[in-house]
Amino acid sequence: MTARVSWIGAVVVMGAWLLAAPASASPWTLRRGEIAVTAAYDQAWATREYLDDAGRDVPFSLNGSFRGSTMSLGVRAGFSDRLELEIQVPFKLVSYQADPVILIPASVAGGEEGIDFYQENVLDLSQTVQGVGDIRLFGRYNLIRWPVAVALEGRLKAPAGYDGPSGTFGDRPRNQQDFLDRVGELVRPENVQDDVTLGDGQVDLGLSILFGVSLPSRTFIRVDAGYDLRLGGAGDQILASVKAGQLLGRRLLLYADTRLAYAWQQGRVIGVSVAAIDPTLPASEYVGLNNLALREVTLDRDWLELAVGGIVKITDNVEINVGYNRTLWGRNTSLVQSVYVTLGVRTSVQEPVAPPPTEEVVEEIVIEEVVVEEEPAPEGTPVVAPAPAPTPAPVEATTPAVEPAPSSTTP
Repeated sequence: MTARVSWIGAVVVMGAWLLAAPASASPWTLRRGEIAVTAAYDQAWATREYLDDAGRDVPFSLNGSFRGSTMSLGVRAGFSDRLELEIQVPFKLVSYQADPVILIPASVAGGEEGIDFYQENVLDLSQTVQGVGDIRLFGRYNLIRWPVAVALEGRLKAPAGYDGPSGTFGDRPRNQQDFLDRVGELVRPENVQDDVTLGDGQVDLGLSILFGVSLPSRTFIRVDAGYDLRLGGAGDQILASVKAGQLLGRRLLLYADTRLAYAWQQGRVIGVSVAAIDPTLPASEYVGLNNLALREVTLDRDWLELAVGGIVKITDNVEINVGYNRTLWGRNTSLVQSVYVTLGVRTSVQEPVAPPPTEEVVEEIVIEEVVVEEEPAPEGTPVVAPAPAPTPAPVEATTPAVEPAPSSTTP
């Protein structure tokens, strides 16, 4: 029977905070002069984690639990009818709580049994940290709007100066044998470093292609595929997502979204962490090294997550997006659940332009800009004069993003 292993500390929890960044990637880019501003709040929690390729989740050791809150501010701006730019800035509060424990006996630590030894060697892995997480910049260029919308997206993710992750007791040693040779020196309370973090502390450069189609039934379908070049020694990731939504009436849109990230490369080792062979064992039953296993830590992780939610149009220019997100499978990350709410406001710095005669506006404002563009008639086809009633200008999505606000995953 294969033993279950769980991290001692929160090194895998950092993956919980990295899963779902607030994303508003859409092939229907904003028009020239349009601006969309979003404010998003995300509440995430986890008590289990994925460690290996088998995709089995195990509980955090020592009754560990993760909690995280994120407030994200985002601005999208259309610089032409095809080009838009976006910036997202998250403010995070991340907490990891676990039972205190003594991992090694006095004989290994080089001390003497007694109250002083236990007071000096109790490891408290609980910690809370807050600050600005990873800042994200996006650029999207629409290639085609009809019959299928197609756009290219380039993106940059950069840490905002926080301390990045490492092994349980720092970035040294870098291998298991060195750890074993220095265990009495390393396993001390003052050396614990990886409890929580606001991100993975490295830069990503990404490129994706975005596809979307909106149907006369007021249904939209989105398919994205991309690649993240992860600098700083992390393994590159292949990305994919599928999203679908249905408009009900004129003010409610329901959607579901699945997203996958797969690290196909092996990154460098950033440290050694201590794991629990049996994560259900209470702290009082840790005797010596009997429940400990060593794992070399990297920033490589895989994850598959599902989000479901609804978007309500409050006014023609204001929308609220509410949803639930859950990790379904992963490697080197936590099983995170989160609820989120996003408020989006759309405005324009120039007068709206009436739609071309080949566009039929299905709804004035809908997430994903549900607009059906009809194929132009062949040359020579008689043109039927339109009814004299004025045609309203199309209004695109206030909150083109139906994707949840971070998830971090990891602290």
